[in-house]
This record gives sequence, C-alpha cells and structure tokens, in this order.
Amino acid sequence: MKVAMWAFFVFFMGIVVIILINIFGNITTTNQQDYTLIKNTVEASMYDAIDKASYRAGFYLCTNEVQNANGVIEFSNKNKYDIILLNNIEKINSYRNCDYLLGEVKLNADVFVESFLRRFAENVNNNKSYRVTVQEVIEYPPKVSVRIDTYNTYNSSGSTTLEFKEGDFNIRNQVDAIFEEK
Repeated sequence: MKVAMWAFFVFFMGIVVIILINIFGNITTTNQQDYTLIKNTVEASMYDAIDKASYRAGFYLCTNEVQNANGVIEFSNKNKYDIILLNNIEKINSYRNCDYLLGEVKLNADVFVESFLRRFAENVNNNKSYRVTVQEVIEYPPKVSVRIDTYNTYNSSGSTTLEFKEGDFNIRNQVDAIFEEK
C-alpha cells in the first residue's frame, strides 16, 4: 500500500514539474523572441527612415539657445532646436544660431513609425495581444524609444474544467536605440 502511495506521489509530482517547466519555458522563450523581434525591427525601421534627401542636400539645425563657456550649445530636449530643410530657408532668420549640416543622418519620424508597425505586425505571435508605444523619435541626432507590452489572450469557453494558463500578467520590453555611422 505504501509503495502504491509513493508511486502515485512521484507520478503526480512528475506531472506538476513537467507543467511548471512548460509554463516557465514558454514564458522565457516567448519573451526572448519578442525582445529579439523588437530589437531587430527597430534597427531595420531606423534604416528605412533615413532621410536620404536631407543627407545629400543637407539641412539647417537652428536654435535660440546660447553657447556655454566652452562654446557648445546643449539641448535639454528636442523642443530647444528646429530642423529646417532647404525648401524652407526663409525661416532661418528667426533663429539666433543656425548650422548647415551636410552628410549628417536624419530620420523621418513618420516613416519610422510606419515601418516599425508594419514589420512588427508581420512577425508577431498570434496568441498574444501587444500594445506598442513609440515613446520618442528624435530626428537629429537619430534616437528612438519603443515600448511593447505583451498580454496573454485566452478564449473563455465557459466550461468548468480545470485549465492551466500561463497567467494574466504582462511582459514589458523596451528598446532605446541611437543610430551610429562610421
């Protein structure tokens, strides 16, 4: 009798351990896949969003900020400067400092967001819900911040059977990327 009870206990614990390994393995594998997808999608979308016309023709970086003692103008946020393209050159006179930049990489924010959402939607896991937040896109110098919240979705059938679910938790992944050139 004791042998049968121990055999049942070992069998039951084996089933519980297999279920737990499956749940946690699925969570970590899915999270790693999501993070890799986000990272690669941000990188590819940044390449898609390079404003090639501004790279070739140049653009003006204008501000009303003053230089510090070292002769450097520091920006605390992206509202402290304005990027003026060559077709709006008459706006330059309203700024204190304007520098003409030729051969510098500038992103197009709208193209980045469109490319990111398209690429991400093509590769996501269909059994999860995602909330995409593009927190910041700085055109020059190129920097983006993207946050993805992942939620599990289940079909509730209304049955009273025992179901093992991964949980009603959310996983947050965030990627902050800058564009570097050689």
